[in-house]
Amino acid sequence: MKSFVYCLFVGFSLYFFSCSNSSKLPHDGEVLQVNLDKKVNPFKEIFSKAEIIPLETVDSSLIVWIKKVVPVGDELYIYDDWANKLHVFDKNGKYKHKIGRRGQGPGEYLNMQDCIVDASNNDIYMLSIFGRIKRFALNGLFKEEIELPSRSHYYSMALLDNKHLATWSCLEKEEGGVLIIDRQTSDTLGSFWHDDRMFDNQQYFPFFQYKGKTFFATGIRQQVYEVTTMGLKPAYFWDFGKYNIRESTYQYYLNIENVTERNEKIIDDYGTDMLPFNLLTQRQNTRYFYAGLQREKGIRPPMTHVFYDKEDDKDLVFDHLDTKECRMNPPLYFGEDFLLTDVLYDDRETFKSILPETEYRKLENMLEDDNPCLLKLYFKK
Repeated sequence: MKSFVYCLFVGFSLYFFSCSNSSKLPHDGEVLQVNLDKKVNPFKEIFSKAEIIPLETVDSSLIVWIKKVVPVGDELYIYDDWANKLHVFDKNGKYKHKIGRRGQGPGEYLNMQDCIVDASNNDIYMLSIFGRIKRFALNGLFKEEIELPSRSHYYSMALLDNKHLATWSCLEKEEGGVLIIDRQTSDTLGSFWHDDRMFDNQQYFPFFQYKGKTFFATGIRQQVYEVTTMGLKPAYFWDFGKYNIRESTYQYYLNIENVTERNEKIIDDYGTDMLPFNLLTQRQNTRYFYAGLQREKGIRPPMTHVFYDKEDDKDLVFDHLDTKECRMNPPLYFGEDFLLTDVLYDDRETFKSILPETEYRKLENMLEDDNPCLLKLYFKK
């Protein structure tokens, strides 16, 4: 009888996504078992073709740090996180225009912490850290401003459906980091995810979408959740075997009372037995689950790329694109047919072995002050 009551309680709790302490939700959903020590050649296993898209460099198109790329028809919407700009290029990298204008006037913005390009509804959403969203059309025409509930900061957002959105903030445990908000009224429908702020601080863009669903994952937690208007539902769990982050590790960091020291210690431990990785980027398409693991501290550290093949139920892991240490940055776009990432000037020579001569010549023509190029990698069919 006791076992029956226990099972009933667990099932009931999971069904209603009891998120009063979301970080304690059990590891649930599909378990993805990955051997990080077993490496593959991605051009034999994952990719079929590579192309380079040089992004035109003119005064109005200068890019500092690309955080997101969204292909829409024959255009590329490129979000520059550090410069707070959303640029539009054509599919070949020719610059067209930018969306919005910095300022305090009608339709202008002071800060863009995140942005969403919703092509199906002709919408662009720009999120301010201060809790305001500016909505534009794809052609840059200003539509409206949305005021969000008051809180100390906003870092990221995701559209759940035509009526609701989710926002993300790194806050103390007493406040839910994820808000579910009515897009029409700005009313808060729920507040979820109560974890340590220094754990959350390792990931500022925790949302990603696949087939109309929104998923949520933080940097040093291996559980991935589906976001619904009712809360966070466990979706799948990354099992890295001997590299799994132990529960004792979390407690060790929590025992460091000074939050600055705690954050510095976490970053310093990347790639050690204590903290083998930071789940910097996660994505999904019909064929693959993807995770990009940061194994060292730094602004652009070497990455371990994990592809989990849904069809064959196997893991595909690589640190570099080939034996010549060709370096792939985290995906900026992850679609059904291809992914996009950036190539910086200092890394261009390492791509020679994977590119056709005509494509590599585009990198050879790159100047030090030019915008980064995009690397387009096509998935094998």
